[in-house]
Amino acid sequence: MIQHNLYENDFYTWSCQQAQLLREKKFDQVDWSNIIEEIEDLGRSEYRAFVSAIEQLTLHLLKWQYQKERRSPSWRHSIDKQRIQIERILEDNPGLQTRIQEAVSKGYKYGRKGASKETFLDEKVFPQGCPYTWEELVDEDFFPEGHQV
Repeated sequence: MIQHNLYENDFYTWSCQQAQLLREKKFDQVDWSNIIEEIEDLGRSEYRAFVSAIEQLTLHLLKWQYQKERRSPSWRHSIDKQRIQIERILEDNPGLQTRIQEAVSKGYKYGRKGASKETFLDEKVFPQGCPYTWEELVDEDFFPEGHQV
């Protein structure tokens, strides 16, 4: 019970304490239920970061494609930045390779909504499913051609 209170009230101290208990192999004193929850949260957090980077990338690619006249260096920078972020996430978490299609689908769904809000174009203007292949998304030289609205 004391560990649970510490977990709720002072996460930093709790995490240091749990690490020390694991180092000392005092497994009977470890707060296993919260340790398991935190480890699962770490994996979910990495996946969310992956989806978020895809969301931002697709949002800016859609803006690039559908508002050719408004293209700016900052849009290109945002596209480049998200591609680098995706590369880093996959380097650090190769297991996410198995979830690429799922992440693209989810990221595009939110990227499409964001592009609609930022461009003031109806969401229906943009394709329902991601119009870019995975290879195009991560290709630093890929920038979609303009599209007439």
